[in-house]
Amino acid sequence: MHARSKKMLAAAGATLAVAAGAGGALAAGGKHARGPAGRPGPAAIASYLGLTPAQLRQQLAAGKTLAQIALAQGKTVAGLEQAIYADLQAHLDRAVDNGRLTKAQEQTLLTRLKSRLDDLVNHAFPKTPQARPGLRGPRLGAAVTAYLNITPAQLRTELRAGKSLAQIAVAHGKTAAGLKAAILAKVKARLDQAVSSKRLTAAQEQMVLDRLSAHLDQLLDRARAGATP
Repeated sequence: MHARSKKMLAAAGATLAVAAGAGGALAAGGKHARGPAGRPGPAAIASYLGLTPAQLRQQLAAGKTLAQIALAQGKTVAGLEQAIYADLQAHLDRAVDNGRLTKAQEQTLLTRLKSRLDDLVNHAFPKTPQARPGLRGPRLGAAVTAYLNITPAQLRTELRAGKSLAQIAVAHGKTAAGLKAAILAKVKARLDQAVSSKRLTAAQEQMVLDRLSAHLDQLLDRARAGATP
């Protein structure tokens, strides 16, 4: 597919990513998340449901599916799917008119969308803690370099050489388990501050720590050239 067409495909995907809730375009881009051709795709979904984009984000983050939200708003799932399809088709029609897509490419995208609509509107994402604005996840690089007693530049060099964090730890006379504990301690210290300042509850803090702990082994064992923690 032409490079410009690939960009258009990615932009079209942004319109659909509203279903990801806190993990998708709405959460990543906030109220400024936009679909192709510069018009907010998620706004069309929220408009059909009679909600603001912020209200839609909140309900998705609470674990509801788009289908459940539609029914709660007195709408139909079929009507919701039609609204999503029509919104994306309008964007793609404009792309065809501007020469950024061919008619055949547009039809391919619409066919893919149609085959995925049921999954899209019925997919529920895990509930996410609603931390207040200003709370950001801690950068883990400082915890890693402090535990390993190396500089950030040294860490970047070894990661770019294809080593995993676990391999780097062993090479510097440390253990993967110790590195994991150091990272968790760093995160917990930051989250403790958030709990103290009422930006998170203790239960939300524990949820974040549990999720991080569950993924850390995979993170430490993964080797990705050019990556930094």
